[in-house]
Amino acid sequence: MVTKTNKMMYDREEDVMLLATGRKCRHSIDTGGFLVDLDDAGSVTAVEIFDASTALGLSEGQLSSVKDASMTVRYKQSSICIFLVLNIKGKEKDITIPLAVDLGHNNIRTESARFAVV
Repeated sequence: MVTKTNKMMYDREEDVMLLATGRKCRHSIDTGGFLVDLDDAGSVTAVEIFDASTALGLSEGQLSSVKDASMTVRYKQSSICIFLVLNIKGKEKDITIPLAVDLGHNNIRTESARFAVV
């Protein structure tokens, strides 16, 4: 379900994609090509993808034509894995972003969100 606060934006000029849940960010982790925003509980609130066309293996034109997206985050004890599904002109593109980041999670859990293009 897309909420009013879940937003996805792609800046073609800067080649940066942002998926944001609208929840308040308390911390950010820069993993090179990705900036992951976290809330107080260590849950992902947003993901910013720099050099998105290269990082996601899509052209700038494809990224500009994304209709909507979903993001699922799987939390493990010493890592998180972010799964993106981008809807590009009726076709889905699955993208996995594994991040070895210890966020202090003791339990494995998964959360999902849907995003609308703004």
